[in-house]
Amino acid sequence: MSNYYDGLNLKLLAAIPQDAKRVLELGCANGRLGQRFKESHPHTEWWGVDLSAEAAATAAPHLDRVFTLDLDSADLSVLGRGFDVIVVGDLLEHLRRPHAMLEALYDLTAAGAQIVCCLPNMAHVSVIERLIAGDISYDPVGLLDQTHVRFFSPGSAFKTFLDAGWLPHMQDQYRVELPQTQFAARLVDAAMALGLPRDTALRNMGLYQMILVCKKWPMQALAQAATPVPFSVIVPVNRPWQYELNIARSPGLQEVQAEVIAVQGATSAAEAYRMGASRAKHAWHVMAHQDVYFPVGTGFALAQQLGAMDAAGMRQLPIGFAGLDGVGGAAGSVRHAGMVIDRRALFWHERSSGAVSLDELAICLHRDSAVAIDATLGWHLWATDLCLQAQQLAGRPIAQILDVPLFHNSVGDYKVPDDFNDSAQRLLHKYPQFSMIPTLCGELTRQAASVA
Repeated sequence: MSNYYDGLNLKLLAAIPQDAKRVLELGCANGRLGQRFKESHPHTEWWGVDLSAEAAATAAPHLDRVFTLDLDSADLSVLGRGFDVIVVGDLLEHLRRPHAMLEALYDLTAAGAQIVCCLPNMAHVSVIERLIAGDISYDPVGLLDQTHVRFFSPGSAFKTFLDAGWLPHMQDQYRVELPQTQFAARLVDAAMALGLPRDTALRNMGLYQMILVCKKWPMQALAQAATPVPFSVIVPVNRPWQYELNIARSPGLQEVQAEVIAVQGATSAAEAYRMGASRAKHAWHVMAHQDVYFPVGTGFALAQQLGAMDAAGMRQLPIGFAGLDGVGGAAGSVRHAGMVIDRRALFWHERSSGAVSLDELAICLHRDSAVAIDATLGWHLWATDLCLQAQQLAGRPIAQILDVPLFHNSVGDYKVPDDFNDSAQRLLHKYPQFSMIPTLCGELTRQAASVA
């Protein structure tokens, strides 16, 4: 038992907020992590929980309090409330009901609390190798540890945290890169055939363990008094597997019984929207990427925020979830706005009532909107164009950005394709009065007619 319980995860230790005041560590083992942290932070209160009574007894002299609990069945309310940091090191994969525990932790924690977690990646090349070989025999330790009962990949881990009210960010990772073998090369080729860029495939299959820092979603968007409105979701689909894993199984859409309209064969965002809108039964439309996941609570939050827009007569504006705010209309001044978990990173900023650019991951338009998607822009920058259309009509930036945390579960590698630059040239040509147009992908400059 000493080898199993004596480990010290240095990357997990480094991810713990330095200003932590009251820490609860679940799966504290022999207490080495808490002991090391308290050596340099003696005023931090650190409580530990472990299933093993022997490990808990070893940890007790080093921590402030230690409990022996079965986290699959225990009532965590016995631990009290007010923790600002929860440490969960290599534990969730051992639980039968990890989601239930994460939900319980939401109620135990203070506003602004964080979970710091380490999880194994079951999409690592070593596991894929065994799956293809037809033998996933368990091991004493490692990714196929014989005591693991749940399996996680980055996408599934992020969804698990999000559905329990936590906003994840991949802070760090342990990597065991792909070997230089013909088999590994063929795996990369297979991933690319599925639609993943090479860099994304290498990043996913070389990831061994994830170090996640998850912030508590305050759910302010659920506290509004507005009457919620129904909405239809229009989804251009060219990768059915992405659509099925994200939009199609989004609990946030199911909780409000949102109408979901899958559109296939469209040649531009404008055509996809037109095809979907012609079938939509609701006045509010959400044009969303097939790789967007709406976590628990986001459907209610979106319905209420759109209801507030509706009640205020703001049906003609484009509305997004992430983008750039015009900072009071000051020339050249912009700031990030909105809330989205983009691939593996948390993008969390204030909402906006004066956006100058919107990300196309999801855009809300009312059927009476005064702006329309420009077909000449293809699949890129059309949402920024909606902002500029609205700005021209009002004489100032008026596009809206909400505070609803969507998961953009994209497989992209952050490299813009050639047709993005084509759209950039068309957008600059459309607005000759602007020498520069800011976007989340960079500044579009007239000199180069491309991303600066």
